Amino acid sequence: MNSMKKLSRLAGWLILIGLVFPSLGYLQQEAEGLHLSLIRTFGYGGLGKIQGNFTLVIKDPPPELEKVEFYFDQEMISAASAKPFEYKFHTSSFKDGQHEMYAAGYFLDGKRVDSNRINKEFLSSGQAWGETQQLVVPILIGTAVLTLIGVLVPLLASRNKQFVLGKYGPAGGAVCPRCALPFSRSMLAPNLITGKLVRCPHCGKISLLPRASEADLVDAETRFTNKDAPGAIQSGHNDFQKMIDESRFED
Repeated sequence: MNSMKKLSRLAGWLILIGLVFPSLGYLQQEAEGLHLSLIRTFGYGGLGKIQGNFTLVIKDPPPELEKVEFYFDQEMISAASAKPFEYKFHTSSFKDGQHEMYAAGYFLDGKRVDSNRINKEFLSSGQAWGETQQLVVPILIGTAVLTLIGVLVPLLASRNKQFVLGKYGPAGGAVCPRCALPFSRSMLAPNLITGKLVRCPHCGKISLLPRASEADLVDAETRFTNKDAPGAIQSGHNDFQKMIDESRFED
C-alpha cells in the first residue's frame, strides 16, 4: 500500500514538472542557442566566399520561439515573427568584404537567445567569376589531358602490333573501312558507345568500329589470305604523322 502511495506521489510530481517546463527539448535548445544556417539559392559559394542570392534561416526552431532578429555586423537588418524564421538577401546589397551574420531569438517568456555566428566574405560578380575560373579551368584542363592520354596511348601501343589471322581476343574483331581487312580490337581502346576507337594495323586508319559479325570477319579473312603477300603488315617510319594527316573518324 505504501508503495502505491509513493508511486502516486511521484507521478503527481512528474505531471507538475511537465506543466512548469513545457519541453525538455526547448530547455536544451535555449541553453545551446539557436542554430542559424546559410543556404545558397543561386550564386557562388566556396572557401568562405559567397556571391549571389542566399537565405539565413533558423533550423528546427522550438515552438516557444516568438520572434527572430537577423544581424549583419552587429546591426539588425530584418525581423521575422512567424515560421519560417528566415531572411533572404543578395550579397550585392552589402559592401564587398568580410561580414559577420547571426540571429537573436525571443521566447514567450521574454528571454533572448543568440544563434551561432557565420562569417563570410562577400564578393562582387566579377570577383566571383574570377574565383570560378580558378576552380573550373584546372579541372577542365586535367580532364582534357586524361581524355587525350586515354585515346592516344592505346592507339600508339598498337602501332607495331602484329596481326594474327583468326585471333581477335575478348574485344572481338573489326573490319577496316579503308583496306577491308580484319584485325582485333584492343581491350584498352576507348569505348565511345557506338564502338571502340581503334587503329587498323594494316593501313593505319583510325576508325570508330563496333564488333564485326562472324560473317563479315570470314569475308575479310578471305580477302586477307588472297593477297599476294599475306601476313603481318607493319607501318612505316612516318606512320604517326600519316595517322594524324590521313585518318578520319567513321562510325
